[in-house]
Amino acid sequence: MSRNVQHLDGNALAGVLAELMSTDASSLTITCAHCGAHGDMAEVSVERDAVASIVRCLSCDHTLLVILRDAGGGIRLRFEGTAEIASA
Repeated sequence: MSRNVQHLDGNALAGVLAELMSTDASSLTITCAHCGAHGDMAEVSVERDAVASIVRCLSCDHTLLVILRDAGGGIRLRFEGTAEIASA
C-alpha cells in the first residue's frame, strides 16, 4: 500500500492553523511532553506579567507553553514542553 504524500511549503498550514486558532482556546486540550498529563487549557496553571504568560502542567509543574508579547504588539509562542494541543 502506497501513501500519497505531498511536499508543500508552509502556506499549506495556513488554513488548519487558522481553524485551530479561531477555536475558543479554553476548550483546547493540552498534553505535557514530560509526564503525559492532559487537560483543558482552561484548567492549566498560568504565571503572567506584562511581557509573558507561562503555562505550567498541573501534574508535574513543567513549563508547557510560553506566550510573549513584544513592545511592538507582536505575539510569540514557545512550545516548551507541549507534546500536543488538540481541538475537540
